[in-house]
Amino acid sequence: MKKNILIIISVIILAVAGLFYYSNQGKEKIINDNNQSNIEEIYKNDPREVVWRQLPAKQKERIDGDWQDGKVSKIILSENNMMSPAADKSYIGKEIYLVEFPTKDINGMPVYADLKTFNIIGYGLVD
Repeated sequence: MKKNILIIISVIILAVAGLFYYSNQGKEKIINDNNQSNIEEIYKNDPREVVWRQLPAKQKERIDGDWQDGKVSKIILSENNMMSPAADKSYIGKEIYLVEFPTKDINGMPVYADLKTFNIIGYGLVD
């Protein structure tokens, strides 16, 4: 008798688990068309290009080359990183992109960007 009850409970548990699994199949997050196109735009592009597009013309004039000449790396932003005073300090301790563009003068142009949105969050200070 105990064996039959155990088998019935096992079958019920498997059936319920299977129903939950299959009921969640095909559910997708609903994103409006504007957000979807923005997300697709971000992920199809190189972070260097997205950051380049955000730079003011005056800063682009200093760069030796274009966005393809930049180097991108991921760093953990710390308080010791030299950032412009206008930088978003909420990123301290978080992983971000560092995009470094070569410039026509001696120093390069370091630009900090958000990992997900590629939005510029600050600029590195140069000597």
